[in-house]
This record gives sequence, structure tokens and C-alpha cells, in this order.
Amino acid sequence: MEIAEALSAFGFWAIIAFLTWLFILQVLFRVIRHWRHFPVPAFVVQLIDNPVRRRFIQNPDVVADRVGLAPGMRVVEIGPGKGSYTLTFARRVMLSGIVYACDIQQPIVDRLRERARKESINNVDARMEDAHAFSFTDNSIDRVIAMSCLPEIPEPAKVLLECRRILRPGGLICLAEILPDPDYPFRGTEKRWAAEAGLEYSQEFGNFFVYQINFRKPITA
Repeated sequence: MEIAEALSAFGFWAIIAFLTWLFILQVLFRVIRHWRHFPVPAFVVQLIDNPVRRRFIQNPDVVADRVGLAPGMRVVEIGPGKGSYTLTFARRVMLSGIVYACDIQQPIVDRLRERARKESINNVDARMEDAHAFSFTDNSIDRVIAMSCLPEIPEPAKVLLECRRILRPGGLICLAEILPDPDYPFRGTEKRWAAEAGLEYSQEFGNFFVYQINFRKPITA
């Protein structure tokens, strides 16, 4: 009994220590990035993009269902990271659809291309793109998806305005966020950015710690 109680107490304090560490990490990154903007470090990406998250917390298939991915769609994913979500999205829009995985870092683009090749997924176009000035034409994209990356980009409302330009009328943009991302924004913040960009609120899912919000380009735009 004493051993069981000791293990239970250890588990409790281990959770407290972990949550404290996450809080300190949040504060530290927010303070530093307030004065100097830089991409999220690789170790934080590894922490955020992990099998537990993808299976139980922010499942790629669930995200795809909630944003209504279907065969033949043209999809832009901003900040694909390791491509764990990208490849699921690409499978959903096969065979005639395509996912444009857009990033500003060439190594990420190169790694994603290689991963897609190894998994024989031919409808991923990993490319370098500026989210403030996409190379896509007006009204040419069905869905835009940003998994825990929009707040990393300077002037996110302008990014959403550019997303609105490339989306077809009625097209959706999905914004998904999760703690312990050091750039995690409140839902109200992303709703304000979307309103500034002229996007309409569509639907939201999740809770305080992990959520997904879909916004729609007005049909009359």
C-alpha cells in the first residue's frame, strides 16, 4: 500500500512538474518572440507533432472530416512541418486533387518531398511560398489549412486576407491550434483576424487546449 501511494504521489507531482515546465516554456518563448521573431525550433515541432497528438488529440482524419476534404479538391497547407497531416490530406483528395504544402524553409520542403516519394503519394506539391503573396491565382483553391502555424507568421490578418484571395467563393480555411505551442492564440484572437480579412465564421470544434475553427470565403466575394 505504501508503495502504491508513493507511486501515486510521484505521478501527481510528475504531472505538476510537466505542466509547470510547459507554462515556463510558454512564457519564455512569448517574451523572446515579442522582441525577436523566429521560426519555432525543431525540438518544439517534435514536441507538438507526435503520435499521441495525431492519434488521440488532433487526429488528421478528424481534421479532414471537419473541413470537408473530398476527392478532386485543390488544397493549400501552410506550414506542413513533418508532413504528418499533409499526407492524410493528400490521400483524401486523390486521385485528381492536390495538396500544395507551402513553407518558407527549403529543408522542410525537401524533406516533405522525399517523404511523399517514399510513401508513393504523388499529389503533394511541396514548395516554397510567401504566405503574404501566394503564387496561386484568384479563386483557385478549395481549402486552406493551417495547423498550429498561423500565429508564427507576422501580420496573420494579412495572411488570411491573402488566403481569402486564393479561395474559391464558399471555400473554407481551417485554423487548428494546440497547447503547448508557444504561439498558441485564443479563439477570439483568430476570429478577430478572420473578421479583419473579410472571412465568415463557419464552425468550430474542441476546447480551450485544442481547437479547430473553419472560416468561409463569402459566396458573393
